Amino acid sequence: MAVQTEKNTAGKNRKVRNRRADGERSRQKILDAAAAISAERGYDGTSIAAISRRCGLPASSIYWHFEDKDDLMSTVIEDSFDAWNQAWDIPADGSILAELVAIAEQLIGALREHPEFLHLGLPLALQKRQDNPKPRRMYLQMRENLSSRLGVIGKTHFSHVPEGRRQAIITYLIAGAEGLIIAHELDPESDIDELLEIHATSVIQMIMQESEKWSK
Repeated sequence: MAVQTEKNTAGKNRKVRNRRADGERSRQKILDAAAAISAERGYDGTSIAAISRRCGLPASSIYWHFEDKDDLMSTVIEDSFDAWNQAWDIPADGSILAELVAIAEQLIGALREHPEFLHLGLPLALQKRQDNPKPRRMYLQMRENLSSRLGVIGKTHFSHVPEGRRQAIITYLIAGAEGLIIAHELDPESDIDELLEIHATSVIQMIMQESEKWSK
């Protein structure tokens, strides 16, 4: 009897795990479809019906995982930003100046793999909308989080540089990258990787010059 009970319990646990795995696969299919459609049509051109057709799941499945379109699109931005943010890091030891090129390569490579938060969030951030949709607020919050993270890195490794200068470089870094994304949208034939590499090179030179200047 005990053996049979153990078998029944194991069977139930397996079914629960399978349902959970199926749910995660469905959720990811929905997110992938939403990201693809929003890249093609933008936020306003993306609908639950279009996402349903693209992912092959009924609208009811989408609403099972997400409250509404805004919740879904906000999750696309958040997941993409988190994946990008986790794909690069600052070495805890050694001279950060010697690692700046490697860090820049990580940043650009991670952006190549996880561009959704920029492609969806940036156009919304530029719009002055009365409805101020949740995905727009999410992008602006992620942007602020990035600025804060870079601020901590700057204070840790370049405390000798005045805070105002450090913040100016951070603003230049973020706004410059966003500007290049917009330029690429206007001219899809442009090489966005090359543009970002040039931008990274200029930021690295700026950091090194400021560090040397304020070390004297």
